[in-house]
Amino acid sequence: MTTTDIQHYENQRNFGSYRSTEWMSLGNCRLVEPDIFFPSDGAGVDKARKICSTCPVRDHCLEYALSEHIEHGVWGGMSERARRRLKSQRRAA
Repeated sequence: MTTTDIQHYENQRNFGSYRSTEWMSLGNCRLVEPDIFFPSDGAGVDKARKICSTCPVRDHCLEYALSEHIEHGVWGGMSERARRRLKSQRRAA
């Protein structure tokens, strides 16, 4: 990934274009089995979070999941429960 790629997606993020999915081709998740991001236990969630922790599009991924109301899986390094909590906190603010 080049600096230009990252800047392009950062600019998109700033303008709220989360419905575009082009950024997905830059995610760390493209390098592993998708099932990793739909774990059945806490250890699986930790494994997915570790992959997300260094992902250049992690923030974009999280905002996509929130804006599209995705209920299952780890997105942007956050589990379903963590995303629900974040949404609740944002509504309260």
